[in-house]
Amino acid sequence: MLKINGLIAISLFGLSACGGGSGGSTTPAPVILSGVFKDSNVTGLSYVSGAQKGITDLKGKFTYEDGKDVAFSIGKVELGSAVGQAVMTPLDLVANGQVATTEVVNRVRFLMMLDKDNTPSNGIEISKKVQTKAIDWSAVDFSAADFLGEVSSIIVDASVEDGVSHSLPDAQAAMTHLKTTLLCSFAGAYVGEYSGTETGNIALMVDPVMGNVLGSSYNLENQVSVVVNSVTEIDYDNNLEFESSEDSSKKFTGKLDSTDKLQGTWVNTSNAQSTGDFSASRLGGISTAVYRYSASFTGGDKGLYTFDVAADNKVSGTSYSVSSKKESALTGTLLNNVLKVTTADGTEIDGIVDETTLAMSGVWSNVSALEAGNFTGGGCKLN
Repeated sequence: MLKINGLIAISLFGLSACGGGSGGSTTPAPVILSGVFKDSNVTGLSYVSGAQKGITDLKGKFTYEDGKDVAFSIGKVELGSAVGQAVMTPLDLVANGQVATTEVVNRVRFLMMLDKDNTPSNGIEISKKVQTKAIDWSAVDFSAADFLGEVSSIIVDASVEDGVSHSLPDAQAAMTHLKTTLLCSFAGAYVGEYSGTETGNIALMVDPVMGNVLGSSYNLENQVSVVVNSVTEIDYDNNLEFESSEDSSKKFTGKLDSTDKLQGTWVNTSNAQSTGDFSASRLGGISTAVYRYSASFTGGDKGLYTFDVAADNKVSGTSYSVSSKKESALTGTLLNNVLKVTTADGTEIDGIVDETTLAMSGVWSNVSALEAGNFTGGGCKLN
């Protein structure tokens, strides 16, 4: 009898292990993704997301479980948490946070203050000595009216550990720094379509200097491509909304859903009954690039270029025609602020980059297609 019971037990165990039986089920393994925490790239933050935990690396990288929150901290100082995504900033850690929200601004000030070399623009590095000392710190009230008083002892500790004089930036410096970080994160080329009473293609570029959204569109019915100009720059205090308009008729009102997608609605300014929606996704963009540039081109064709510049000054990217939706890989170099690039379909691109603003301009030509024109754009430092 014992043997029979033993066999039954073994059989039942086997069914359970194989997922057999009417009630059997298995929990799917979590999907693990990676993201970057930016107030410029922040190194040295502790993070936890489900079973994922660690310290952000030199590029601000962390891992998270898809759909779960990521909590960030420095020792006992909790910065906050939010659902994980590819790029996260102090804005994400404050409910309904805006660039000027006190709790957001003070988080930015705090991180800037902890930067090891006191130069947040080249990345924020929280040293290992400060990370260790932070275990002794108490919680920080980021809504405190006297925030300097709130973190004064931490400033002293960080200065002693790093052997430099740390100080707390003022609110205006923090907001400027955060806007610059956000602009660089969202800057780039986005391509997609618009639909409704009219249909067509759209190619928009987010400018990393002012936050203007501009580019070109192509109407499938009349087969005409037109320039799209910026009307209002990205509004960081209003859901990252923007407004752009064709030279001829359509006004596009949209917002950035993430660093990889934008969408919105359009209306024909001369015929309010002609309306619809539009959406576009990021074109190109490699995470290992040191600099990322994008440009809008016009002339014999209209569209966008993306230029990712590696540490060795080699350029890779994509050329996109708004009329044909054709994408063509491009390669070249950016040396001494001179851009020389060739696309796979034979287009030669020559440009100049302003060393201070990183604004870009130049000319392009395709001899076999008998086409030529100009391009303008800009870039920012990613890593």
